[in-house]
Amino acid sequence: MGGGFAKATFLEMREGVHRRREREREKMADEPPPEEVPEGEAPAVVVDEEMAKWLIYGISIAVFAVFVPILSKFPRSRGRNIVYHISFVAVAIASITIVPESIQGVIFSPGGVLLVGTMIPVYESIVAVCTFGEADDVEWLQFWVVNASLTYSTEFMDTIAENVPFVAEHWYELEFFLTAWFLLPWTDGSTLVYDYFTVPYIAPVFTRVRKSMDGKIEAVLAMVNSGYLWILWSTFLTLPEEARRFVVIAVGTVYPIVASTASLATKSDETTFWLTYWSCFSLLFVLMDYLENFVGSIRGFYSLCLCATVYLFLPMFQGANVVFRRILVPLSGQYENMLLRDTLLVRREMEKNIPTPLHKNVMRKAADVFLVEKIQ
Repeated sequence: MGGGFAKATFLEMREGVHRRREREREKMADEPPPEEVPEGEAPAVVVDEEMAKWLIYGISIAVFAVFVPILSKFPRSRGRNIVYHISFVAVAIASITIVPESIQGVIFSPGGVLLVGTMIPVYESIVAVCTFGEADDVEWLQFWVVNASLTYSTEFMDTIAENVPFVAEHWYELEFFLTAWFLLPWTDGSTLVYDYFTVPYIAPVFTRVRKSMDGKIEAVLAMVNSGYLWILWSTFLTLPEEARRFVVIAVGTVYPIVASTASLATKSDETTFWLTYWSCFSLLFVLMDYLENFVGSIRGFYSLCLCATVYLFLPMFQGANVVFRRILVPLSGQYENMLLRDTLLVRREMEKNIPTPLHKNVMRKAADVFLVEKIQ
């Protein structure tokens, strides 16, 4: 989510893009009007800017559909090969230098960041959860921890954008390439950051915090009666629009980042759950980010987003599992793989409880039960 998310709240950043487009319009306004086409000659073909933008988006989606399966074939490098990083920087500089500015305005935009930082990781996370093995679950959860930290931190960068115009004007380029650096298996920046920064400095602190918070959030919610909830909700509604948005993002990222980091550090069974959570919350964030342009001023909008966020991660609801299994998995075409993984988990649980001398015989009979049910 962030680095991978499209950040509509980052208004100052958008102004940089708007300034670039204003300069283009002014330049076009200063140009002399086009000459009239003599009778009998064919008029020059003019490509509509909006049509060109959607054409580029369409091509990007097609490339995404082809590129993602290929991308997953390459093992992640854990960021250890410096040649990959140098090559990545060279490609980034070449892209900014060579690619026409009109195309850059489409690629280095909220839509481009959305494709690279949300759609690809969400799809890869779904595949990771629905396939055998837990190594890929860990890799993608590491990505989400680093990426979500970037997303949350950029909510505080409005002041920087006001004082540093360069950051505002080139934010989407920075975000696009930083997210790609996290994402690509050759650079594997998310794992590099996780290994050299999160593990030694952040994970020990977050693990202690996570243990101290265990069960307390649910206990607090259980103790708070409807009257107190009404007071909290009324207070939330009195906040300015940007503050309400910030609360939603803080609730959806701060505790989940702590819990995800702790689950990675302790190698707990919660790794898969938090991977499903980030897949769901990132899409919820994108939906909120889009709808707030139309209904964000309505008082109940962010309350609904906050309730949906809490529903996703609280253990009492397990909302992320519900949304993930009933919506995201079928849409991604991974439903059969999910069932096969569930079967493997059932088998592992059975093996833990079967005495060693009886293991072979019981497992053979269990296999027969599955076959008999299938035939019937």
